Amino acid sequence: MLPPSRPRLTELLGSFLLGGGLVALAYELAGLSAGASAPAPAPDAESASVQAGRDDDAASASGSVYADADEGEEEGLAGDAAEGASAPGELAASGPAWMRRTAEGSYSAFPPVYAPELELSAEDEAAFPQHALITGAAAIIRETTDLESKIVGVVRAGTRLRVDSELSFGGGCSKGWHQVHPYGWICMNAGLRVGEAPPDDGLVNSPPPKLDEPMPYEYWRVNHDATPFFHRLPSFAEQDRADEAGQAWIAEHGREPMPTHPAARPEEVPAVVKEYLNAGYYVTVAGEAVKSQRYFLRTLRGVYARKYQLGQKEGSDFQGMLLPSGADDLPVYWILRETGMMQRKEPGSEVLVDAVFEGDEAPPSRRGLWPFRRKVLIGAHEYYEDDDGRVMRVYAVGKSRTLKRPPGVGADETWVHVDLSDQVLVAYEGDRPVFTTLVSTGREPGMTPIGVHRLQSKHIATSMRDQPIEDDAYSIEDVPWTQYFHNNVALHGAFWHGGFGLVRSHGCVNLSPADARWLFGFLHPRLPAGWHAMTPGVAKNGEGSAVVITE
Repeated sequence: MLPPSRPRLTELLGSFLLGGGLVALAYELAGLSAGASAPAPAPDAESASVQAGRDDDAASASGSVYADADEGEEEGLAGDAAEGASAPGELAASGPAWMRRTAEGSYSAFPPVYAPELELSAEDEAAFPQHALITGAAAIIRETTDLESKIVGVVRAGTRLRVDSELSFGGGCSKGWHQVHPYGWICMNAGLRVGEAPPDDGLVNSPPPKLDEPMPYEYWRVNHDATPFFHRLPSFAEQDRADEAGQAWIAEHGREPMPTHPAARPEEVPAVVKEYLNAGYYVTVAGEAVKSQRYFLRTLRGVYARKYQLGQKEGSDFQGMLLPSGADDLPVYWILRETGMMQRKEPGSEVLVDAVFEGDEAPPSRRGLWPFRRKVLIGAHEYYEDDDGRVMRVYAVGKSRTLKRPPGVGADETWVHVDLSDQVLVAYEGDRPVFTTLVSTGREPGMTPIGVHRLQSKHIATSMRDQPIEDDAYSIEDVPWTQYFHNNVALHGAFWHGGFGLVRSHGCVNLSPADARWLFGFLHPRLPAGWHAMTPGVAKNGEGSAVVITE
């Protein structure tokens, strides 16, 4: 996490900038017009990101630094995700689709990402007669006509909006501001096409997020150190020069990231190179191109890499379970470590032997459930015991249990409880638990802050990079379903590992992609229609849900 001594930057950037958001900020500050095909950032954008301690798609001081880029299990992703109604209630066949329990005990649908779209009244039609299309990579919606005002939200390329008819000037925006329905202002410098009729989106070449799937974008892993990413499709000679410069850097500096600003990197690096990324970093892919019979992938940031140097990544297919009977379904016991089950050699003995399983009964597997009934002390160690006398060490088991609704959380609010000791999460509607799953939190004490927090910002996806205080470097574009609740700490999907139930993060609460998507729609407020990110409260659509962290 960043040190708390950066209030000026926090004030300037608001409570967040998602992947692409800093690009939009650079456009605002520099007065640049974004291209319709979301080109790579210009040098001014690079300068802004260096000064902010980020790369072009990283988040702000209070928003998005801690991704957890450890490699884990290679697992396929499963999940059918039709949106359901948003009304809370009994977990029954007649309830919302995303609250209906499958035969496996989980869900097959997700809560909606967006709040119901507001119909324009006659007054709104008069106040916002123009149609707008976002043509740049991203555009920031601000509270007032001032580049230093609070950030309300972010929209990405292809988003359609209704705006007022006359430009307002001032606040550092050279091309003027348009007011946006239902609230906020966008600087025209960020890339905005406005007309009396909805503008043609034929020149927008950026895929929208897949809202009804666990993974909103297509994710690829960088497989080689010093992999060059190019501003445009390079020639063979430019590729050779880029490779030679990259390998020379590795030979002298190891895996230390090369500076991205042209003035700070070796002169041997050709100008066509935007940056170098090392093995284990991740990018999101928007398309594919061929030049001179060589295949390239185009990222959502509008830069290119050779396809053979990347590998597509699928996330874990693990899903938590719904609790149709509320508190009566708890406690739930998860197997966190495959230590094996034991039983007493004879009644009353402290000598343990391997447990016996008869017939079709199978031993428990990691991330599975087991019907333990009580905690017992055998010798000097605590165990969980089932009805047949079989036991497992307490440290190998995670227990989901009920927690009393804390003061300040309303009786009809959605909220979550994260238990650091057991590495479990339970989601609530008021006093009623409705869902539980496994998580991975900070690997060192204090990384995930204890207390009652509120969601500060919500992002369909936001990019994360290491900070100077980190021991290991990482870079992950568009970390999915990110919900910040305390400075740089968030709930988010983690597609790069499957170790849920075990600590491993830099402070964030890691969830499987499907669980992160489910919680993104469950926790409030939901995004305004079409938006990619928002700041609860500033966006005038309600306070963020509570996130309660205990040991």
